[in-house]
This record gives sequence, structure tokens and C-alpha cells, in this order.
Amino acid sequence: MRSKQAFKNMTANLLLQAVMLFSGIVLPRFFMEAYGSSVNGMITSVNQFLMYLGLAEAGVGVASTVALYKPLAEENQREINAVLSAARRYYNRSGMLFLGMVLALIFLYPFFISQQLEASLVRWMVIVLASSTMIDYFFLGKYRVLLNANQEGYIVALVQAAAAVINMSVSVLLIYLGADVVIVKAVATGAYMLRLFLIRAYVKRKYTGLDYHAEPNDKALNQRNAALLHQVVGIIVNNTDVVMLTICLGRNSLLEVSVYGVYNLVVYAVNMLLTSFSNGLSAGFGEIISRGEKKALQESYSDYEYMYMIIFFIIIACMGILLLPFVSVYTIKMTDVNYVRPMAAFLFSVIVFWQNVRIPSMTIISAAGHFRQTKRQAILEAVINITISITLVWGLGMSGVLLGTVFSYGYRSLEMIFYTEKYLLPGTLKRSLSRIIRNALAVTALIASGIYCIPQSMNSFVVWFLYAVTAGVVSAVVIVGINYLFEPEGFRELMERLKRIIKK
Repeated sequence: MRSKQAFKNMTANLLLQAVMLFSGIVLPRFFMEAYGSSVNGMITSVNQFLMYLGLAEAGVGVASTVALYKPLAEENQREINAVLSAARRYYNRSGMLFLGMVLALIFLYPFFISQQLEASLVRWMVIVLASSTMIDYFFLGKYRVLLNANQEGYIVALVQAAAAVINMSVSVLLIYLGADVVIVKAVATGAYMLRLFLIRAYVKRKYTGLDYHAEPNDKALNQRNAALLHQVVGIIVNNTDVVMLTICLGRNSLLEVSVYGVYNLVVYAVNMLLTSFSNGLSAGFGEIISRGEKKALQESYSDYEYMYMIIFFIIIACMGILLLPFVSVYTIKMTDVNYVRPMAAFLFSVIVFWQNVRIPSMTIISAAGHFRQTKRQAILEAVINITISITLVWGLGMSGVLLGTVFSYGYRSLEMIFYTEKYLLPGTLKRSLSRIIRNALAVTALIASGIYCIPQSMNSFVVWFLYAVTAGVVSAVVIVGINYLFEPEGFRELMERLKRIIKK
């Protein structure tokens, strides 16, 4: 049953990320061509500031999900209701705090961008972009944590995918009709309201014994502050770059943020695609850990890591080869700033490697609820990022902040792998490192060969696509072949597990 649910979650998350990838690539280009790089940079920047304000969530979602693993496994309805009631109260408080911070941002943000755009436009954009997050806090969050904890995250993913398709379709139509950029964003954001109604209807139909107003068990969320710390660090490390560029680079800040945003839209899509593996499996691992099934945990984790490393390194190889050619085609009509920057493509590729090589370890750490135990490491990651970024941004600009992210991710990813070996899954370190090293060597050779064979400047998406298919096939054959050669038994076990899941 766990494998079947994990497969559903993984499949739905992959579908969602495919939709988000397509939407994330299509929409920014329409916005840049219709409204210019400055407006695109402003939208990117506002979204990153709103990510910082998302700290108002205060770790409620993660802590609530972890707290629900045990009562769901034991079918303890009273404790389930107590945790959900506590989650509802905390989400409402977080929503009020977020609302207050948004009001402050509406007033302050125009001063950050040195009057590069009209203040009224900027303020309305903040209101529109913040509205979907408000819906999450006040209405949707309490349903989402239940579904994720009960290994039904695929329901949320499918609904979000449908909303994203509607959002993209409406946005493109309104841009073609020449609508104002605020109206485009406002109408499209309204599509996300569908998430609330559909998910709420599903939960109320299936979970008839729920009571969100039961006596709350606040103690069940005692890891909330530790989870918040990790959330703070994640937001700092993942979003400091844009905020720092906005504040530090003066009158050209929005143009640089637009360049950053073009590369980052690919990075974001790749990260979400890879993170979907942990989102789909974390609840399953959480159930195994709560039941104390150590042997099953070891076997499941090994198969998961083996499969993940194959997919991960195929994607890294393709990204290293194809990112710069993609940007050259994507921005071919944009002349207000130089988008084709080889150093940026290299650094973003390294960032994706370090950010995602940790995902198997991060999945287990999160499923085990080890937030307090890893808070010092998380703080150090943020300190490394901020210190290096501030030191280098004035002299190196975008490359400076990217280097700060590279070093912080590098430290934390290695630390997570060693932590997993020491505290959660003894005996996995040698196997994990050997998988990473052999695949990294293969990817380095693939990227060097690909850059030599494939033009790094193109003017046609058709040409780029043909090269992308070729690069993907070659990378898949090489990576799968190497992993089969080194671990044939692991490959056969993975195939058998997948066959069993499909037959069910």
C-alpha cells in the first residue's frame, strides 16, 4: 500500500512539475516581450520578497504534517482532530501576521527599486501577488497538511496542476488582448481559487470524522519553532540573491533581476521536478519510521536513492549542456540587457547540483522530524550564504551572490549526507558517496563533450529541441549504463519494485 501511494504521489508531482516547467518558461517570455525586462524583474523581485514574508507560516505546515504521521498510522481520530485544530489556529495567526507584513511591503517596496517603475503599479502588483498566499493561510493550509501526511499529496498536486494550466491560458489570452499587467496577474491569480474549493470538497467527502474546532493539541506542534528555523534558512538561502540584487545594484537592479529570473525559471523548474520525489515519498518514510520498521526503511531508502541518483544526474547533464543555448533562444528578441552569460549558466548548474544532491538525505531527515537536531547546521548554511554574497556582490554583481549560494549549498549537502549516516541510517555513507562520485564523473565528461558538440548560441526552439532530445538520450544511456554496471543487483531490485507497484 505504501509503495502504491508513493507511486501516485510521485507521478502526480511529476505531472505538476511538468506543467509548472512549461508555464514557468512560457509566461515570463510573454511578460518580457509585452511589458519589458523591468516589469519582469519587478514581478520576480516581488515574489522573492513575498517568500521572505512567508516566514509568517512559522513552520506550521511541516510540524503539523510530521505530527500527523503517528495518529494517522494508528487511526486515532481524536488525536488527528486535535492536531488539525491546532494547525488551523496557527494558520489563522500566521495569516494575520502575513497580512500586516504585506501592508508594510506595499509602502516600502517602491523605495527599494529607486523609482524605476511607477509606485502605484508596484503596489498593486504586491497586493495581487500576495493574495494567493493569503488564501493558503486562512483556508487551504489545514486541508493540505492532512492530505500530505496521509500520503494523498497527489490530490493537491493534481488540483494545482489544473489551476496552473488555467492560470497560464488566461494570462496568455489577456496579454494578446493588450490588458494591463496588473489585470493579467489579478485575473490569473483568481484561477488559484479553484484549489480551495476542489481540495476542500475532497477532504469533506472522504474524511467524515474531522473536527477542525476540537480541543487543540498545541504540544503536538512542539517542533514548530525548529521547523520554522529550517524554513527561515531555506528562504534566506533560496531567495537572498534576488533581494540582494534588488537592494544593492541601484538603478539597474530590475534589469539584473530579470536576467537572474530567466536563468532561475529553469533552475526553479528543475528543482521542483527533483523535489517532487521527496514530496511524494516523505510521508511514506514517516510512516515506516513511526512504526520502527528499520529493515524496510533501509531497503526502501536504498532503492529510492538509487533511482533518484539516476534521474538527478541525467537532468544535471542535460542542464549543463543546454542551459545557455536555451537562454540564447528564449531571449533572442530582448535587447535592453544582455541575457547570454556563460558564467551565470555555469554557476546556476553548480547550484542545482549542490541543492539537489542532498534530497535523499533531506527526505529522511524531514520524515524523521529531526528539525531541532539539525538547526545549528541550518544556521551555518545561512551565515555562509549571506557572508559570501555581501562580500562579493559589490565587485562581482550577480556572480558574487551566486558564489555565496554555491558555497552554502555545498557545505549543507555534504553535512546532510554525513548526518544521515551517523544518526538515521548507519552504513549508507560509503554507498551514497560512491553513487555521487561515479555519476558526477560521468556527468562532467558528458557536459564537456556536449558543450564541444552542441552550439551554445541558437536562434530556433526547434533546433534547440532536437539537440535537447539527443543530449537527453545520450545522457540517459550513459548514466543508466554506468549505474547498472556498478550495481546490477540494485537495478534489478528497483525494476522488481516498480513492476509490483504497476501491477497493483
